[in-house]
Amino acid sequence: MLGLALRTLRFRLGGFAASFTALFLGAAIVMACGGLMESGIRDAIAPQRLAGAPLLLAGDPAHLERSPVPEALAGRADAVPGVDRAVPDVSIPVALPGGDATGHLWSALALTPYRLTTGRAPESADEVVLDAKSGAAPGSVIGLGVAGQERQYRVVGLLSGPVDAGTAYFADDEGRRLYGRPGRVDLVGVLLEPGASVDAVRDALAGAVGGRDVVVLAGDERGAVEFPDARGGGEDVIALSAVFGGLAIMVAMFVVAGTLGLSVQQRHREMALLRAIGATPGQLRRLVLGETAFVALLATLLGWPLSGYLGQWLLSRLGAAGVAPAHLAFRQGWVPIAVGAGISLLGGLVAAFVAGRGAAITKPTEALVEASLQTRWFSVPRLVFALVCLGGGVALSIITALVMSGPVAASTAGPTAMLWASGLALLSPAAAKVLIALLRWPVRALAGLAGYLAVLNAGARRVRVAGAITPVMLATGLATALIYLQTTQEGGAGGFADALRADAVISSSSGSLPAELVAEAARLPGVEAASALVDTEAFFPGHGDGDDEITVLGVTPGAVEQTLAVTVDRGSVADLRGDAVALPKKWADELGTAVGDTVELRLGDGRSVRVEVVAVHTGGYESALMPVDLVLDHVNGGQLGQVLVKGSAGALTALTDKYPDLRVLDPAEASSAGGGGEQTGAWVNYLLVGMILAYAVISLVNTLVIATGERRREFALQRLIGATHGQILRMVGVEAVVVSLGGILLGGIVSLVTLIPFALAVDGSWWPSGPIGIYLVIVGAVTGLTLLSTLLSTAHVLRTPPVEAAATLS
Repeated sequence: MLGLALRTLRFRLGGFAASFTALFLGAAIVMACGGLMESGIRDAIAPQRLAGAPLLLAGDPAHLERSPVPEALAGRADAVPGVDRAVPDVSIPVALPGGDATGHLWSALALTPYRLTTGRAPESADEVVLDAKSGAAPGSVIGLGVAGQERQYRVVGLLSGPVDAGTAYFADDEGRRLYGRPGRVDLVGVLLEPGASVDAVRDALAGAVGGRDVVVLAGDERGAVEFPDARGGGEDVIALSAVFGGLAIMVAMFVVAGTLGLSVQQRHREMALLRAIGATPGQLRRLVLGETAFVALLATLLGWPLSGYLGQWLLSRLGAAGVAPAHLAFRQGWVPIAVGAGISLLGGLVAAFVAGRGAAITKPTEALVEASLQTRWFSVPRLVFALVCLGGGVALSIITALVMSGPVAASTAGPTAMLWASGLALLSPAAAKVLIALLRWPVRALAGLAGYLAVLNAGARRVRVAGAITPVMLATGLATALIYLQTTQEGGAGGFADALRADAVISSSSGSLPAELVAEAARLPGVEAASALVDTEAFFPGHGDGDDEITVLGVTPGAVEQTLAVTVDRGSVADLRGDAVALPKKWADELGTAVGDTVELRLGDGRSVRVEVVAVHTGGYESALMPVDLVLDHVNGGQLGQVLVKGSAGALTALTDKYPDLRVLDPAEASSAGGGGEQTGAWVNYLLVGMILAYAVISLVNTLVIATGERRREFALQRLIGATHGQILRMVGVEAVVVSLGGILLGGIVSLVTLIPFALAVDGSWWPSGPIGIYLVIVGAVTGLTLLSTLLSTAHVLRTPPVEAAATLS
């Protein structure tokens, strides 16, 4: 049967191409998602600037915050056999005229692949070397923003190499002064003697200088030190690839099953004749499975090379959007390729088995009758699966509305849409009968004779019409649901702005502010209060089943209640001085602590502190509040990130004149500048929408083209009795409108039962947020595609003379 299957494929190139396209796209997406998941699991970040140093001494990169290490480690490392020299380095946020940059010590250039090509090394405190791509000219004087202040430096040299424009090198003494932590550095790079073994020297260094606060790093481990913000970013990539890949498999199987089912339906007469001459049901199933296995194998093999490029492109887009670390390395080993290929092949074979089962078990005489006009669609397994999907959809709708709250509701809303869409798709022939009955009289009244014929055709061919309605329903229902999930979540999420009482937020383009800025802002006329704001993460060691994580905000005592939306329940936030903390009421109750008690917190750099609970607060973020001076000792760079100001934003003009690097934002603007978690959810939804629309377009075009192709005899007979090209095109055009309306109505049900519970969970409203234009664009695009596919395929069929078409298919 396999040989017969391969020989017959060349007579059904249309069906072959339709199945191949769906399987090819599915295989590429699944294997690309497998590569994304492996990349997230490995969390590999290749070093770039520090690629010239085989080994690094630094604080443990597993900590959330980068902790500095003693500069004296360099001298101790120099004494280790095999070490040529050890070079300390620091990272200083700097604002260049053209964008952000990072400053380093000139001596640390030896750790990099960069070389000085123009000029000389910086020697005095007012000299700097920049990358040639910065556009600066040797000898020119430029203003660099450091800690919110603009300082003038003379450019004495330019670098070349694999470096971006955001690098600046200062004289060593000036770099240490700007870093502001005497005797400490961010890392020590270790250069080896010729022939020295990296592993041997690493072991020796670990024994000589390693310890609880210092680790020796090699290979891709060095990237976590060079790009500290990228640490742990692979978790979001894992979650995204799992959701995206899982739904890609579901939608791919759905589309492939529909395409194969339509292809098999076209061959009922052929299969009935095979049964009549003695073929068994098993042989027919093997025939369909053999054809599908060949197509699936070919599609998977060709999809494999594309999957690598697709995975790299997705990762780069996620990195550019801030969803994934920009420097996360893409890794796609044999495991995701093998798993993706297996899933694609298995999915195609399962879809083929389901599609070919009905044709195989139908009696030959029944199949010959059904070949001309299919009417059977019902089966007990189909009904059971439909009821399971609809029952699950109802349950998730109720859970979303009554149990979930806030953004977490999206975790059940997405599966709700898929279950409702699957259930309605399985029952689409029954739904098509109802929809055609509802549309019969309006279509006849508006479209005249063409509408009359279109409704008769749709009613007689409702099983085939249901096959065309399904992709329209998938496109409109799922795209509408997923896009409005995002707009509703964005509309209902207050975020950072709702947690503030401040009227303005001060930040800088370099990302750091001078500590004295808080006091300067508070003294300005028209300013009621000013507070520093530094955020980090901390843990309560040994609490519960493990270490419980809490967000910590470093704030200025005396200005907390004026700038943050917190209400003190017990104690006083004015006592936030020294080793003190104000806990959210939820955490205080869970820990069983009261004002005056002492708790232990392990901060982001891995060091633990014992702090006194001076207040318990409610409202705003569920964050612990600590004195800013205490928090700054445990965060990257030890510098302020933002200053919150209560009062007139116009009063801050004096500060922006003094510090040109400053940016004054209102709370809403400051809130939109963050939102990393929301952005991850948005990218998941938009990727899913893109994938679903791509599959829906493939399925819709395949379905309409194949369905139109099998009507050659019908169109030929109509033309032989006097129908013109224009009349037939008007008839099928009205049929396409009926299909579009049916799919839009079913898609509307899918989106409403998903979005109304979600809107209730997010903000208590009965209607999702977002412009109506989104829905109109979706509906218009799907309707236009349906009309275009139908009319073009019909026009192509009508090119064959009617006598020839009737004779060929008789």
